[in-house]
Amino acid sequence: MQILGRTQPLAKYPVLEALEILYDVGFDGVEVCLENDDMAPGTLTAEKIRTVREKIAELGLQPVSISYHQDYLYNDEYFELTKEAIRITPEFGTNLFVFSGPNSRTRDAREWDEMVIRTRALADIAEPAGVLLAEEFEPGFVVGSTAALLRLFEEVGSPALAANLDLGHVFLCDPDPEAAIRSVGDRIVHCHIENMATGIHDHLLPQEGDMDLKHYLNYLNAVEYTGPLSLDLYKYEYEAVAPEAIAYLRGLLREIGVEAVPED
Repeated sequence: MQILGRTQPLAKYPVLEALEILYDVGFDGVEVCLENDDMAPGTLTAEKIRTVREKIAELGLQPVSISYHQDYLYNDEYFELTKEAIRITPEFGTNLFVFSGPNSRTRDAREWDEMVIRTRALADIAEPAGVLLAEEFEPGFVVGSTAALLRLFEEVGSPALAANLDLGHVFLCDPDPEAAIRSVGDRIVHCHIENMATGIHDHLLPQEGDMDLKHYLNYLNAVEYTGPLSLDLYKYEYEAVAPEAIAYLRGLLREIGVEAVPED
C-alpha cells in the first residue's frame, strides 16, 4: 500500500509548490485535487497539465490519482466539469479518477434514478478513455453507505465504476466494517484514510479517534488491496501534521506485515 498526500488541503500554495511539500514531508504519491482554484478543470490548459505531470515525475510521487468532488447531480455546471475532469485524467499520466456525489435532498426514487443516470453518463466517458471512476460514499449523501455503493455499481453496470473507500465513512455508516470491505472486495481501487470519533463526521488524525485503524488495514489486506491510502485531513495544518501521521500509518502497516512503498 502507498500513502498519498492530497493537494486540496494545500490550496493556499500554487500546485507545483504543494507537490514539493508533499514530497518533502514523506508521501509516496499524490492525489491531485481539481477543486483547487489553480487546477479547476474549466481553466486547465494542456501546458499546465504537462507541467504538473512533469513535476510529479521529477519528484517521483507515485502513484497518482486525480480527484474532483462536486455535486454532479443537482448542479449542471459541475456535471459538465466532472465530465471534463474525467476526459483530462489520462493527460496527468494516470487512469484513476476519484469523485463523489451530493448530499441527499429528497431520499426518494426519483433522486436515486437520476443519480444512476448521471453516473452512467460519466462512465460512458470513462470507459473509452480507459479511466477508472472511484466513487466515494459519504454520510448523508445520495450514495451514503457500502450497500448504496454496491447498488449503484449494479444499476450503472459499468466496468469503469469502482470504489474510493473512505475508511472513516465505513466506520460511520456501516454496522459491520469488515463485511462492508469484503463486499466491495476487488472493486476497491483507492482509499481515503483518517480517524473518526464515534458518530461524528469529523476527519481526525490517524493516531486519534475511536477507529482501530489496524483492523481496517487488516480488512483491506484480507481482500488483497495493495493500492493508495490517501491521507484525508482538513482542519489541521496539513504539512505540519503529515510526517507524524505518515509514520503512524507506516507503523501500522508494518505490524500487519505490509510495507507502504510506491509501486514499481
